[in-house]
Order: sequence, then C-alpha cells, then structure tokens
Amino acid sequence: MLAAAWVQAIAAAVAAAAIVYAVIVWAWNRRPRGMAQWIKDRYFPPRVSLESGIRTARKVARSGRAPNTPTKAAPIAEQPLDYLLAKTAETIWAAASSGQSDLEPYLLPVRNYITALIEKAGLSPAQDFALGVLTERVRQEEDGWPDQPGDPGGTRGAHGAGNSHTCLLERKHQVEDAIYRLGDRQTTRASYGSRQ
Repeated sequence: MLAAAWVQAIAAAVAAAAIVYAVIVWAWNRRPRGMAQWIKDRYFPPRVSLESGIRTARKVARSGRAPNTPTKAAPIAEQPLDYLLAKTAETIWAAASSGQSDLEPYLLPVRNYITALIEKAGLSPAQDFALGVLTERVRQEEDGWPDQPGDPGGTRGAHGAGNSHTCLLERKHQVEDAIYRLGDRQTTRASYGSRQ
C-alpha cells in the first residue's frame, strides 16, 4: 500500500513536470522574435578577453574562410557587442594576413573598431581580445593555415620555414604596436579629461 502511494506521487510529479514543460515550450514559441536575442544580450553577454579572442579566431579557422561580417555603419560604441567583436576580429585578421607592403589601409579599420570596442567594453578587455585574435591568427599561419578554402595548407609554410616566418612576425609586431598605441591614446585622453 505504501509502494502504491509512492508510485502515485511520482506519477503526479512527472505529469506536473510534463505540463510545465509544455507550457514553457508553448510560451517560448509565442514570444516576440526579438525576445530570445534580448534575453541572450541581457543575461549572457559575450566576454571580451584574450581567451575569447583566441576562441573567435579558432572558430573562424575551422570554417576555412577568413571572417566576414557585413558592415552596418561607421563603428560606434552603441553597436551590439557581438557585432563589434566580429568586425574587430575581421579587421585584425585582414591586417595580419595582408601581403601588401603598406599596412595603413588595413590599420585604419582596426583602429576604428578597437576604439569603439574600448568605449563599449573598456581598454584592457578590448586590447586583450584584439591581441588574442592576432596571436591565434599568427599561430594558424605558422601551422600552415589554408590560404583559400580547399587548400591543404598555407603557402607561407610551417613555423620557421624559409623567410615566411620573419615576414609574419614583422606584420604581427606592426599590428600589435597599433593596438597598443590605441591604448596609449585612450589613457592620454582620459588623464587630460581628469585635469580639466
């Protein structure tokens, strides 16, 4: 008799859980379409850190294609954080991978998006994210990341092969210097503003 009461209580609990689950699924499907994005942005914002920069670059590398995020407008801090992170990764990727002797056309968008990211997330997290993307991109090139989708490996060759490694490190240092100079500029601007 006691066992029958337990079985009946368990059956009632399972039935109640099934009803609660059905109501949640029904309510979720009736929500406004932007609600899921709002909940994600509000309660699960993306982290801006060195590790997230590395993760972003690795995720892109698995696709076999360079990152490409459609440009919405001029970079400003009011844009969604996900968008600023994606565009920052894209511009750093392009600057680190460029084979052009003049790096300035690649550094201008890097500066613009990192400045917006600094205003949104802060100086140190924005620099860490940018350096994470840059470091992982250089590591991928050293390991022979495909230059085009379908290539078995990059044409620059593996770490230390020929002159490719020296060229790659020189480009990395140029992009890295640009990232750090942005931090110096932000620090100078903040200290000047505090004296007024």
